Formats: sequence, C-alpha cells, structure tokens
Amino acid sequence: MNKKRPQVLITAGTTREYIDSVRCWSNIFTGKTGLDIAQAISAIADVTLLTSNVEHLRQIQSRRTSSTLTAILFESHADLLRLIAACLARQTYDAVFMTAAVSDYIPAGAYTIIHRASTQPPHQEVWVVDKVQQPKISSRHKSIAIVGKPTLKIIDQFRKVWKYRGLLFKFKLEVGLSDAELIAVAQKSRKHSKADVIVANTLEMARGQEPAALIIDQQSVLKVPRVQLAEVLLNELIRRLPIKAAGNRSRYGRQHRPPLSAQQ
Repeated sequence: MNKKRPQVLITAGTTREYIDSVRCWSNIFTGKTGLDIAQAISAIADVTLLTSNVEHLRQIQSRRTSSTLTAILFESHADLLRLIAACLARQTYDAVFMTAAVSDYIPAGAYTIIHRASTQPPHQEVWVVDKVQQPKISSRHKSIAIVGKPTLKIIDQFRKVWKYRGLLFKFKLEVGLSDAELIAVAQKSRKHSKADVIVANTLEMARGQEPAALIIDQQSVLKVPRVQLAEVLLNELIRRLPIKAAGNRSRYGRQHRPPLSAQQ
C-alpha cells in the first residue's frame, strides 16, 4: 500500500455464531453498506476491508487493476476481533469505519424444555430443562432453548484496549424509534465508545421507500439518503483529514463539503 495515502480500516457484513456444527445464528445484513463505503474511500485512501461476504471478497479480488482496496474474510465475532487486533498491530490507520453488524451474543448451550410455568410478575417463568448440546442437535425435541452469552463490544476496544487515536466512525441500528429518540440513543452510544461520528438508523428507515441514515457528530445531525451515504462519508473523511489529493477522486463529486449541518 502507498504510505503517502491515508490508511483506512473498514468492517462490513455480519458475524455467524455456531449453535452446533451445522447450525448458526446471525442477522440480516450483507455488508453492502461497508462495501460501498470502502469502494468510495479507496479513491483517496488505501483501504483494508474486513468482510463476511464471500461474493464481495471475490468481486474485489477479481479487480486486479488497483491495489488500493484489500479484502480479508471473517466469519465469527472471534475472527473479527482477532483480525482487527492484528491489523492495528501492524498498521497505523487514519480512520476506522465499524459498519459490521456484530452479534451481541454467542450460543452457550442448547436445552430441551421439559416444563415451563409462569410466576409473579407475569413476564417471568420458571423452566425445567435438560441439556441437549451435541455436535448436531437432534430434531426430535418438541422445543429447545439456546442460551446466549454476551460478546465483547468490539467497538469499545478501539479506544480502551487498542489505544487507537485515529478517526472512529461507529454504526448503530435500532428498531421502532422516532428520529428524536434515535438521535438521543446514538449520541449516548457515540460518547460511550468515544467515536467521532456515528451513523444511525432504524430498521424502518432502512426498509422504507426512501432509505436513509443519520450522520451524527458532537455538534450536528445530517439525514442522508442511503444512496448518498458512501459519498457523504467520503467527503466527511476528506474534511477531517489533510488529504491533498482529494481533487483526483474521479466520479465522487464535490471536493470538500461543509461540516455536518443540523438537518432532520
């Protein structure tokens, strides 16, 4: 990679956590947002993309005309944690975009439910279970329960553990919140992780007729159509980094844009 260009690390996709040897839990995200951002930013920076999407990896590897975008495949939370730590140990990054939808829990045991009874308060229950964890859990059980063990919050490791000092872009998805509620939750989350910028949306915003996201920093909020997100984040990176070669960004439009303005 060219040492004169900014160095950017981007994570994309989802993690898969195995319940047994053949079954796993995951989420609905494919990594397209991270790929779009990586492709946009590779016009002005050397990008390392950690992705869970095999097709995106093949797509990048098939493009032999440029060395500005390198992709590495991950599968699980543990894989991603290890890869990020290794990348940070060997390279100083100017910016990190943590777009990957990382699992909040990993499976920690499978149980068949023998009996369950409601207690007071009404939302609580007492269960009698039998552990049925196997390399392949049998399908003969009438019902099973999977215990989830919380995972380490990878985004919080950048400042606290890895002592990362570059720009940190955090991504957050919520469900069923208004814009005002989303902004409040996102600001609290951004501050907790000591991120410079947080990109937040709800599932309703992502699936709506006009998909959009909120880009939020310490002082401002900008609502951006999904189709413009990669370009706006590229320009935000240019604004925050002293990139002299920004005029050679080919199709990525404007030179510099003003700081994030308060729009909703």
